[in-house]
Amino acid sequence: MILRALLLHSICASAAFAAGCLENKDFYQNLPTTIGREDQVGKFPFPLNCDTVFVRKGVTTVVYPGTMLYFSHPSINSVIKVEGTLILKGTRNSYVTLSGSLDSSRSGAEPGQKLWGGIEVAEGGRLAMDYAGFMRAPTPITAFSSQVKIVNSWFKGSSGIILPDGSLFPLESSWHAINDLDLAKGTIDRKTSARPAEALSDNEKADLMKKDQNNWSWKKAGIGAAAVAVVGVGAILLMPDKKPEPSKKPVVDNKPASTGIDPLSALPSQ
Repeated sequence: MILRALLLHSICASAAFAAGCLENKDFYQNLPTTIGREDQVGKFPFPLNCDTVFVRKGVTTVVYPGTMLYFSHPSINSVIKVEGTLILKGTRNSYVTLSGSLDSSRSGAEPGQKLWGGIEVAEGGRLAMDYAGFMRAPTPITAFSSQVKIVNSWFKGSSGIILPDGSLFPLESSWHAINDLDLAKGTIDRKTSARPAEALSDNEKADLMKKDQNNWSWKKAGIGAAAVAVVGVGAILLMPDKKPEPSKKPVVDNKPASTGIDPLSALPSQ
């Protein structure tokens, strides 16, 4: 009986996983209506266990401050598809972050370095984000809908946002902050000087980038030293060889020295 119960439980669990993540040969997972709590303190990692994650039509999902969305098995095909409404509701002191993976550090979990596919907003879908951060998504947002609003958010390791008309809104791959983008109103802060009072400040940007700079500083130093060594060796190899100039031998005049006497005058007269 016990063995039969365990076997039945195993079959049911497998069926539940298949129904939740495998259907029509497409891996997917539906997001719940809320992730985290509005009053939560600290970081709240939330794994996305399937390759494709959905916010279904008619559903609103709210992601609260400090939540870290990441994929358990990230790839460039790992995407969040928004058919309904997705609200990323961070705060100045507690961002919502999205990444392909998580990295551990002394201060706890941090957005990881693995690539992922970003958010796809379908026609009729809506994305609203405030104080959110995207890590290592080459195209963090692909918008087929104009209902996209981004406020006080940063992107790192991204090349650009695909707009509804198919054009690309380019992003600085090292770091890019968007403080006011509303596609429905046609407002895009393409100029860095367009900065509202509550926008991400330079100090906040420096603090968020500090960890990455510290982690890579020793690597940069090693690369710099190696570069100096290579340049030095190259300079030595490229220096022209200085061959000793041949010594100038004195020119010897084998002609007899002139005495001023006519040699014919010395002959005896006949």
